[in-house]
Amino acid sequence: MTNMLKKTSTYQENKRKLSDSCSVNDTLSFIGKRWLMTALYEISLGCDQFSTLKNKIPGISEQMLASRIEDLVKKGLIVKEQIRSTTPVQIAYSITNKGSDLLKVLNTLDEWTNIWEYPQQ
Repeated sequence: MTNMLKKTSTYQENKRKLSDSCSVNDTLSFIGKRWLMTALYEISLGCDQFSTLKNKIPGISEQMLASRIEDLVKKGLIVKEQIRSTTPVQIAYSITNKGSDLLKVLNTLDEWTNIWEYPQQ
């Protein structure tokens, strides 16, 4: 979508300024994509095939799931591998060390949220 915007648009200018001032904004923008972290989390739990993921994430369309898997692969958070000796060809996904490290950071963020945003009363 951002590729479709003019380079001179206010949105693009603001995005560049945020990125230049704090690189974390790029990461937050990426991980904030709907369903992305849910897919990564499910893959980390062993849901390694598309159909299994689709069943574990109710409400996500096949097109959206395929897009999020592609995002995760491009960022190096998961790997996509062909399962040998299967007919028809089957694909399996697994989390990388980079993906595991991101989940550790998100677990810390979850702990912070539970302490400061939704404290037990």
